[in-house]
Amino acid sequence: MNREHSYLPLIEEWENYLTISNNADVKDFAFWIQEKEKRKKQEEELRLNEYFDANAQKHEYGYKSSEAAFLIWRLGKFIRFYTKPILLENGLASQDDFAILAEVDYRKSCVKREAIEANIIETSTGIEIIKRLINQSLISEKVNTKDKREKLISLTKKGKEVLYRIYSGFSGIQDLMAEMNIEQRELLIGTLKVLDTFHTKNLEMITKRSKK
Repeated sequence: MNREHSYLPLIEEWENYLTISNNADVKDFAFWIQEKEKRKKQEEELRLNEYFDANAQKHEYGYKSSEAAFLIWRLGKFIRFYTKPILLENGLASQDDFAILAEVDYRKSCVKREAIEANIIETSTGIEIIKRLINQSLISEKVNTKDKREKLISLTKKGKEVLYRIYSGFSGIQDLMAEMNIEQRELLIGTLKVLDTFHTKNLEMITKRSKK
């Protein structure tokens, strides 16, 4: 039997518990296990904080910047994990495919460049995604009468139906904000908006400089 699916580790913990307790009580044992796991997690968090602080000091990062980046990166991983099955069920290959669909739906109609840049996607990658969505009959395109060098894209009836199914599917996945109350949610959103505004402007400046 695979050790991960056996009772042996639990029995070993029970034996360890008996060496420090004169009372063979199951409820007390369960509490002891919980406290042990809590201490283990706290020790791991302490080591991680020390690691981040040491690197921040060595490389002169901003206060807690590396830890914040690490946590935001992990949240992105969680989002991909939760949403991937729903996107695949509806024929989308990636989160960027969904992002393009949602952006075009929001704008009703736009040029390809607008949908791509709004989602911070590489131009070549974005063009390939839009081609794929057109081939799937989720997006349609037509000549832009204001600038015939560009084409306007919009969602087809099928595209709107797929997007609706995806949004409905999202209602059944884990709430990203978990058990945060309204005040905590508003605070998090406010903080993220500050960061998003700063980095959007910063990226725009970097992009302009690179084109000169």
